[in-house]
Amino acid sequence: LPKMWEAQLAALAINNTGMAATTDISDLDLHPANKQDVGKRLSLLALENEYGEKDIVCYGPRYKSMQVRDGKIHITFDTFGSELMSRDGKALNYFSIAGKDGSFIPAIAEIDGGKVVVYRNEIAEPRAVRFAWKNDARPNLMNTAGLPAYPFRTDVWPLD
Repeated sequence: LPKMWEAQLAALAINNTGMAATTDISDLDLHPANKQDVGKRLSLLALENEYGEKDIVCYGPRYKSMQVRDGKIHITFDTFGSELMSRDGKALNYFSIAGKDGSFIPAIAEIDGGKVVVYRNEIAEPRAVRFAWKNDARPNLMNTAGLPAYPFRTDVWPLD
């Protein structure tokens, strides 16, 4: 499922396409029971792209880039005019991190301004991050417009 999401995100490079993230409302099925919220999110895309409304946020945070600094990975997102937040006020979840051996372990992830800083003290030289990279992920990273972040990975092995 995460690889399918990745392919869907890649398809956004095609003109006149859009995608609504549903990881926060999904019931772990390709066809979520909560059709009303899915429809609302898709309508935001239509309002911006087809009807020209520019004062709305129609996408959740999307991975943009990463920078390794001081044993931590700093993730930058396209936030589309909104800010990052935790949906439930708890620590960010479903982040994992790997060093050069490629073994991913659960990570600590914190919002720092417009970025997410990801680390694990056991990994002195981090190389990659994955977010919500599993079928049953119910991540809590979202934007202040109420839209969830899209799952992503920064790795394509080998990293060297």
